[in-house]
Amino acid sequence: MHKSINNLTIIEEQIKSRFGNTLKSKIIAVSKTFPIDEIEPLINYGHIHFGENKVQEAVDKWTNIKTNFQNLKLH
Repeated sequence: MHKSINNLTIIEEQIKSRFGNTLKSKIIAVSKTFPIDEIEPLINYGHIHFGENKVQEAVDKWTNIKTNFQNLKLH
C-alpha cells in the first residue's frame, strides 16, 4: 500500500473511532509541493478532495489529470 493511502486510512480510522460514522466531514489531502506521481495513488484509491495554494501550480499539475478524473475537487 502506498504511504499516502496508508496515512489516509489511519486518519479515517482515527476519526471513526472518535466520532463514529455520524460525522459528515471531508478530508482534504494537502497536495501542494507534491508531484502528481505522489498524488495519483490517492486519486486511484478514490480520494477526490485536494488542497493547493498556488493557482499556477494547480493549473500545471491538475489540468491533464482532471480530464480523466472529472470528479476531483480542488480547494
